[in-house]
Amino acid sequence: MIVLGARPQFIKSAPIIHELLKRRAIALQIVNSGQHYDYELSQIFFDQLKLPPPALNLQVGSGSHAIQTAKAMTRIEQAILKLKPDLVLVPGDTNTTLAAALAAAKLNVPVGHIEAGARSFDMTMPEEINRRVTDHVSAVLFAPTKTTERNLRNEGIPAGRIFQVGDTIVDAVRTVLPRARKSQEALFEKIDLRERDFVLMTAHRPDNVDNPQRLRSIVNALSQISKNMRVIFPAHPRVMHNLKSRGLMRRLHFFPNITLIKPVGYVEMIALLDAASAILTDSGGLQKEAYLLGVACTTMRNSTEWPETLKARANRLVDADPEEIIHNVLDSRNAGPRMRLYDNNPFSRGGASKRIVDIISSNDEWLQEVRGIFRP
Repeated sequence: MIVLGARPQFIKSAPIIHELLKRRAIALQIVNSGQHYDYELSQIFFDQLKLPPPALNLQVGSGSHAIQTAKAMTRIEQAILKLKPDLVLVPGDTNTTLAAALAAAKLNVPVGHIEAGARSFDMTMPEEINRRVTDHVSAVLFAPTKTTERNLRNEGIPAGRIFQVGDTIVDAVRTVLPRARKSQEALFEKIDLRERDFVLMTAHRPDNVDNPQRLRSIVNALSQISKNMRVIFPAHPRVMHNLKSRGLMRRLHFFPNITLIKPVGYVEMIALLDAASAILTDSGGLQKEAYLLGVACTTMRNSTEWPETLKARANRLVDADPEEIIHNVLDSRNAGPRMRLYDNNPFSRGGASKRIVDIISSNDEWLQEVRGIFRP
């Protein structure tokens, strides 16, 4: 069973799902928690990434972290009891990830964590809590990089349960990129856009979009950037609501170079990112995707779970400081030549999904050993 529920999980899991579907010896069950339920944040990814319909859609919906996690956990527990999987795969660090890992572990069903070992070392981030707890109840951990593997070993997790496999986001980008590039002409014509002539902007973290002072600082930075460059901002409904309720939407309308659009699918997002001169974001996944595509990234956070992007000088942390945001985004126009997707990088050159499935399906003895972790 693989349990999904949020936009980033659909993306990073798609290559694994397609690899699992190739293996006749594996019966795959997809469970969608429904943590993200708008079409633009959920179903569009099933459509674009050609994922089969889930065996169950649990319709968890939104709510506080406690309400959402508790609701997901109780419904995932019932799904596990009904479908009786041998192994529950949980990708990433969302509330769905944590809920599925806890529900499975408490039922003595082995958990496999995809993207294990990522650490921002910032315990104010809900995602950091989710990923740490998930790692420590998982039976097998698929670490994407050397750094994530080292984090797991430093926390005392036995080396025999850790597999450094690379990052499935590389597989996702490689698969989608040709389609994304074919779609660029029509997409850019629709919003009157020219390649390398704009900054791509995303924001969704509560620290940024629910905090009036920080959101105002970000809007102020965008207004200044737009005097020099076009800004394309696919805005989450929650962001739109906060911009309107706090009177910031009126300010944005004074700057015609800022274009707000509805959330886009993965093909469109990669099409925009691939053509952007820079990206301003608070997303974890986009930090990696920008790095893979050679697009300079400025991250509106004071920590990142992907320090590899900082070491490569492909990413800069600016928190919500408007001066730093403006300086870094405008400075990125002078960045050097872009790396190629297949250059050596800490996230691997691809094939992580195949390595994960090879490990899962290697032999019955391995599965028995994993079961023994919870059933000595």
